[in-house]
Amino acid sequence: MNRLPILFSYNLDGIGNSSIPLAFCRYWNEQGKSSVLYAPSTSGGVSFSWMRTLLGPFSKKLVYRLGDTGSIARMAEKYCYKKEAKSEYVYLWAGLSLDVFEDFHQQGAKIIAERINCHQATAKSILDKAYAELGVPADHAITCESIGLEDKKLAMADGIFCPSPMVFKSMVENGVPNHKLLPTSYGWSPQRFPNLNSEPRKNSKPKFLFVGTLCIRKGVPLLLQAWEEAEIDGELIFCGTMDMNIKQTCGEYFQRDDIVHIPFTENIGDYYNTADVFVFPSLEEGGPMVTYEAMAHGVVPLVSEMGAGAIVQDQKNGLILSHDKDAWVSALRTMSENCSQRIKLGRSARLRAQNYTWEKVAAQRAELLKSRFPSLWKEA
Repeated sequence: MNRLPILFSYNLDGIGNSSIPLAFCRYWNEQGKSSVLYAPSTSGGVSFSWMRTLLGPFSKKLVYRLGDTGSIARMAEKYCYKKEAKSEYVYLWAGLSLDVFEDFHQQGAKIIAERINCHQATAKSILDKAYAELGVPADHAITCESIGLEDKKLAMADGIFCPSPMVFKSMVENGVPNHKLLPTSYGWSPQRFPNLNSEPRKNSKPKFLFVGTLCIRKGVPLLLQAWEEAEIDGELIFCGTMDMNIKQTCGEYFQRDDIVHIPFTENIGDYYNTADVFVFPSLEEGGPMVTYEAMAHGVVPLVSEMGAGAIVQDQKNGLILSHDKDAWVSALRTMSENCSQRIKLGRSARLRAQNYTWEKVAAQRAELLKSRFPSLWKEA
């Protein structure tokens, strides 16, 4: 039986994006589908027999303090290639160098690529416009050169996981052949939220929750403007670090009594458990896991098309809005005033999220791979 080497480009700590390949590799191995996960480093007690990392927690801290993460990532790529050069298949994550794509491609391996965001050309167009409208220099780091590198990697890929309809659409719009694209999703971990509250919220004043970095890309200026205009008798809670651009252009909003900023929390579940509405007007995303997590807690998602991921169905288990301020003002007011609608949509959201646990997403991806690459994991 073939095994599937997976090369992840960052530290494996079980948080954020690193939880995704960990969940897939764990499930696939449990199901007898041999997989091995390579990464530069690990921390947070994450350790499995199918993991291969260069650095443990102590060494990782030293190297990261010295700021030499790039060279360690390249060393991890070379280590993976040395061990897996004869593999028939390889699963490469975003953030890896062009060199490792070329190495495996030249050896004839079938490359499965993960896209955690929209095509960079699409993202650059969206973000350039957003920064210009706010009157600040674009500092998103997407350049014509990085777009060119991405195109070269995508050209060598035989299969490309697209975790949302918007990612799929952006790939097609930028010339990626449709037959390469594997439509899928991201998900959430029930194990991460042992105290998940499944009861309808009964807050006297509704709580609206945003989770993620407070930045232009995630639509924070639009949300703040809409909140101010909506004049809601409620609370808007932001959980996440704040970009300097937001501090400089929107700092006055955070002086309001009805807006709360929590820069960091070790238990985001506490905030999901008490929120009525999850607000996420992101301009560009791949498949925001926070949307999946919020819905699992029965929190109504009020999101942009990008913020919906592959999970939100408009009017069925949440609301999907354009990036129009008036639309957001109206939706915020509706969600604030209509408790019965919040409860109805929240219940539907929670039911929908049960189909997107990491185990179910891993099973769906395994079926996609089996369909596209029949010889992968095939018994000899």
